[in-house]
Amino acid sequence: MDKEARRKAKEVAKKPVKEEKPAKRAREEPGVIGQLIPKASRVVSDSKLATPSSLASALGVKVSVARALLRELVRSGEAVLVNKHRGFLIVKASRS
Repeated sequence: MDKEARRKAKEVAKKPVKEEKPAKRAREEPGVIGQLIPKASRVVSDSKLATPSSLASALGVKVSVARALLRELVRSGEAVLVNKHRGFLIVKASRS
């Protein structure tokens, strides 16, 4: 009985279970990235090399959005991937 009473006392003392909050959006809307591609292309073509952090500071967006923009520019052929290490991309403008 002693153990059972202590267990019940611990259950009462525990914090109430938090209600689940709706999940935050992990990514920006695709339309936002589509609107920023021409600006990002101009920034990349004006610089020798571009990284996600340099693009983010030039456009005033989050680094994750800048990383997605760079990936999209490389995929479309407007930029060339120079080096990649994990999430860090270094790109330069394609001169075609």
